[in-house]
Parts: sequence; C-alpha cells; structure tokens
Amino acid sequence: MDTKNNKKQSQFWKGDPSGGFATGLVAGFIIGLINICSFNIPWLGRICFIAIWLVMGTQPLFKDTRTPEEIAKDKKERDQKFEEIREQAKAREAERQATKEQKREAKMQKNELKLQKNQLKIQKHQLKNRNKIKCPKCRSTNVQPLGVHKKGFSVGKAIGGAVLTGGVGAVAGFLGKNTNQTDFVCMDCGKQFKK
Repeated sequence: MDTKNNKKQSQFWKGDPSGGFATGLVAGFIIGLINICSFNIPWLGRICFIAIWLVMGTQPLFKDTRTPEEIAKDKKERDQKFEEIREQAKAREAERQATKEQKREAKMQKNELKLQKNQLKIQKHQLKNRNKIKCPKCRSTNVQPLGVHKKGFSVGKAIGGAVLTGGVGAVAGFLGKNTNQTDFVCMDCGKQFKK
C-alpha cells in the first residue's frame, strides 16, 4: 500500500501546483502590465508567472495540510458566507426596487397634479373665451374688429341738410349714420359679420 501512495504522490510537486498556477497567472499578468507601462524588461511577466508557479508547486510549505473533515468544514463555512452575501444582495435589490417604486409613484402623482393644473387653466381659458366674440360660421374666437358699422345713404339726413343749407345739404346723407354695431372679420374662415 505504501508503494501505491508513493506512486500517487509526485516527487516534484510537493506543494500546491494548481494554486501556484492561478496565483502565478494573476501576478504575472499584473507585473506584465506594469512592465509594459514602465520598465520594459522582456518576458518579465512570464518569468514571474513561471517562478511563482514553481515555488508554490514544489515547496511543501504551500501544501494544504488540512484533514478532509477540516476541508469540508471550511467549505461549509465558505458556502454559508456566500449564502449570506447573496441574501444581503437580494435584500439590497429589494430595497432598491422599493425605492424605485416610490419614486415612480411620486412622479406619477406629480404628473397628475400637472394635468389637473392644466385642466384648470383650460377651464379658466374657456370661461374667459365664453364672453368673447365668436364667428357665426366657424365658431372661432380669432376675430378682428374692422371698425364701427355705418349705414349707407341716409334719406333723413339728406332732406334735413337740404332744407337747412340749401342744395349742399344733400351731401350730408352720404356721411352715414353711426350705429352701436361693429364690423368684425374672422381670421380663420374670412367671414365678415356685425355685432
């Protein structure tokens, strides 16, 4: 049985070769990046990778001396820590979602208030425009006054003017008679009307 154990155990790799490989890879990459930026020594990152791998893999100092029970216990503790971290991450995510939901509700309430204010403005505008002059054809309030409406030739003024001043008074009939009505024109449809 001892011969089988001796065959299974390598004489060269007495330490932790897989851990040394991983550590050497990371350290070699970082040292290689630093080397590229500053020193420019050829193959420095690769040399560091191989050196760390060989040192950690061949030295018994780096070998895992724990028993299988200790390894299982450490694995269980590590899994529990990972589970706690996952639970904390889930709790933070739930809290973040709740905060987002509250912000969304606050924004919706703000938008509803804006809509209500706009509706009130529209109602006030409609109440103001209710008393405005509207076009009888298209019901538009976009109307412009043309001036005070005058009647055409007035027979009464012509006769009165002729009697008082002689023949010149007939011209007074063309001056027209002022009324209380005003001429308007609709700027949308072009209709002219009196109010």
